[in-house]
Amino acid sequence: MTLLNAVGIRSAPLAQARRGSDGVRGVFAKRYFKRGDLLLSVPLHSCYFPHASPVPRKLRRWNRSTLIPEVPLWLWRFSPDIPEDRVTLTASVSTEESKVVTVSLSPVEAALAVSIAVRHFWRNVICLKDSVGSGRAVLGPPADRRADLYMRSLPLKEYLSYGLEAPYVSGAEFEGHVHSNLEQIAWNLRDCLLSYASQQEYSLYDAYASELDVALLASIYVVRARVMRMAVIRGDNPKTDGLTSVIAPFVDCLNHSLHETTCTACTSLPNRAVIVRAARDINVGEELTVDYRGFSLSRVGARAEIDPSNALGEDEDMWESRYLFPSDLV
Repeated sequence: MTLLNAVGIRSAPLAQARRGSDGVRGVFAKRYFKRGDLLLSVPLHSCYFPHASPVPRKLRRWNRSTLIPEVPLWLWRFSPDIPEDRVTLTASVSTEESKVVTVSLSPVEAALAVSIAVRHFWRNVICLKDSVGSGRAVLGPPADRRADLYMRSLPLKEYLSYGLEAPYVSGAEFEGHVHSNLEQIAWNLRDCLLSYASQQEYSLYDAYASELDVALLASIYVVRARVMRMAVIRGDNPKTDGLTSVIAPFVDCLNHSLHETTCTACTSLPNRAVIVRAARDINVGEELTVDYRGFSLSRVGARAEIDPSNALGEDEDMWESRYLFPSDLV
């Protein structure tokens, strides 16, 4: 079973392969597509919406995805309205120029990062093939086919092999400070994880503390790099449309392109799906790319230009979440 089948994704004839030029893995067309052709349709119940609402209760309602079973529980634990000790998802550091660099995770991003890190830890570090061992208590997350398939689609092993900062090497002067902030947030997530662990789990987390820390930090990078800004289609009236951020399985396998993108994506509430269509004619063997920053649908002639003020809890710098640096620094 593939991820597409497990999640119920409708897909045109596509193939994953590596570019001949730089070896980067991408998605390519297996046949000719005309402008406007449907390429992907991902059910909303398998997607995550990190900034769907500033109201914690509504945010949890929008993120009841069944893709990874334990995410809703972690989302509740990271929500700012829980009666217990809150987990700090924001970190700041002062620079030598007396500037302050701040990085924040949404509760959804934090919940997904912890879930991914924990599954990686038990499957690849402790190497448990099943969450239930003979004659001992349940350890780690429950086995889940869809979650395991989604984990395989993530480049977590590549991040751990090449180094966490390698995918984000740039001339940005604040790069090291951003990384320090992410380390602090990862430590906060680790402390929360340990507070909910059983005695047996805690002992293994403690025995492999460095591996756990690296997995949490890498998972934050992986999750943030998969946040895609796109239009929200609410109905027939374009004036009700908005913008939001989405993490959609397999759609995040499409590489970002700032110019000459071949695809356009939107969240369709009437269809209850994330829709990806061809923004122009696509030839056989051509790579499918999308602009992760978001766009105006008028660029592909579909609907009127969306008013950014009608966004769902977004700000104008949503693009920063893609590579973690302010857009004017990269």
